[in-house]
Amino acid sequence: MNRPVILTALAAGAAAATLALAGCGGSDDAATTTAAAGTTAAASTSGTVATAPARTVECEGTEDSCVARVSLAGGAGAERVAIQLPGTDWNNPETSVPEMYEGSYDITNAEFTTGGSTYAFTLDAVESIPDGVDLEMTFSRRTS
Repeated sequence: MNRPVILTALAAGAAAATLALAGCGGSDDAATTTAAAGTTAAASTSGTVATAPARTVECEGTEDSCVARVSLAGGAGAERVAIQLPGTDWNNPETSVPEMYEGSYDITNAEFTTGGSTYAFTLDAVESIPDGVDLEMTFSRRTS
């Protein structure tokens, strides 16, 4: 009997992400925001919060520099992402996406964990992002 409540809570999270990202995409944002607001109001009364599983991405490169590619296809609603780094002692990443998708995603709650060998963050991205669009995160080793 709890399954509908969990699905309702997941819908509330997705709607909240849509509201948070409204204004980042195209001209349909007003309609999306209005529809999402109704869904959020209806779904937020359930009182149950579901936690989405973390997406893990390997950072490819050397012990001095690596690049992680996080797919933005189909969007993300408060999805927790963990980047596995080769070693520790990294600078915060430089991020890039194709120019037309700048502003279509948001990273929050970013932190180095596991002794600095994992970079974890919460990702929100609009649903209209097509396949093949990645957020590239370039990490470089700290220098003394």
